[in-house]
Amino acid sequence: MYTKYICVSANESIAEFSPENGELSKMLGEFAEVCAADGRKAVYVGRKNGKKLFFAGDYCGFACFADGTLLEILPPSESGAANAGKALCNEFCRRCGYNFDQLNYDPGTNFMEYFISVFAGETVKIIKSGVLSAYASREDNLTSVQGTILFAENIRRNLVHRERVYVRHDVFTPDRAENRIIKAAAVILNKLTANSHSSHLLKEALSYFDEVPVPINITAEFGKCINTRNTKKYSTILSICRMLFDKNEGTAFSGKYVSCAQFYKF
Repeated sequence: MYTKYICVSANESIAEFSPENGELSKMLGEFAEVCAADGRKAVYVGRKNGKKLFFAGDYCGFACFADGTLLEILPPSESGAANAGKALCNEFCRRCGYNFDQLNYDPGTNFMEYFISVFAGETVKIIKSGVLSAYASREDNLTSVQGTILFAENIRRNLVHRERVYVRHDVFTPDRAENRIIKAAAVILNKLTANSHSSHLLKEALSYFDEVPVPINITAEFGKCINTRNTKKYSTILSICRMLFDKNEGTAFSGKYVSCAQFYKF
């Protein structure tokens, strides 16, 4: 959960590089180096009036740092921060295929919270409509025969415990790539949000996905997703997850002190 909020527009100064801003300077400095190495100028170091400053570049979005600082960079707008924030949220919706609701948009919500609210709402919508499951092979030491008896392993394990039998059987489980990816994103975003409603929805989702493991290699999981008529309802939520995890999407930013970052070039 973030405890400090900094909001600036693109190409504006963020903070001075100074001893007084020691921790912030360290985090922004490392992030600026990562941005420079990637060739994506979300944050960079420059000088103005003889002072060394951190500036927002031409990428707009948010970065949440390890100390709880949330940095939001808005696109330039002549009609104020509220419309700039709306433009940023609208761009996010366009990219993930979500219908931006202008009537219910709250201009007081920062972009990160809006991002999380859309993810949380779409996740709960999938749960209510029915989460996709698949058959998976599992080996267990059971008290009754289900599936195929693995005789060699059964003898090794149950020579004394004759009441048990070691078998390989199929179970119908929500443990599939799409749900593993969603859970990985929910775990991260639940730690970031300060919105009680989003937190409630994410905790509800995590409880539902309790038996679904968080994948070690999230990027590899996208290759296991199957595009069929049944998985069409996952389209928006998986687009959001790709924006979070897949570097090929070009919107996720990383860094030693970055908990989560999402930026779009304007």
